Amino acid sequence: MITYLPKASYNIMPWKNGKGLTSQIALGPEGSTFPDNFSWRISSAQVNSNGPFSNFSECDRLLTVTQGAGLSLNDSHLLPLQVISFAGETEIQAELIEGPVVDLGVIFKRDSVRSEMKVLDLSEVAELPLEDGVHFIYCLRGRLNLQGLVIHAEDTVRIEKESVIKLDGLNHSSYVLISVFPI
Repeated sequence: MITYLPKASYNIMPWKNGKGLTSQIALGPEGSTFPDNFSWRISSAQVNSNGPFSNFSECDRLLTVTQGAGLSLNDSHLLPLQVISFAGETEIQAELIEGPVVDLGVIFKRDSVRSEMKVLDLSEVAELPLEDGVHFIYCLRGRLNLQGLVIHAEDTVRIEKESVIKLDGLNHSSYVLISVFPI
């Protein structure tokens, strides 16, 4: 099952620490609410100033910078399209490297699910085998064609109960593949 999630459908909400806004792309399991009873959440945020990350105890996090020069997280640089993982309870102080950035992240309860994030380029047709779980393709640049469905930059598709998908890049495309697996 493939579900198209255009950027216009993302749910905009305040950060847990109240210091910014995030665009919630997807939340699981179905019927859950954030931050009360979720197992995982995928979101994108514009970061305009230096400051602390919200604390999410009992969670792990994956993060990449999709626009801008990057972030310094506790004095370690996170450059564009690198993926970092860290415990949600770790105190993180973020500093902008050269102005505002947009990030894409996953927050997941480590005792309920595990998650992976990969940043990939696509210039030709690729067949992607998918394990059991729920998968998301977030288009970073260009356009993607997923079995006849065109995905534009900053839009996402949710994929479930598919063992293999055929993905084609239009206009030198890149994307983020996020997978969430039950434990």
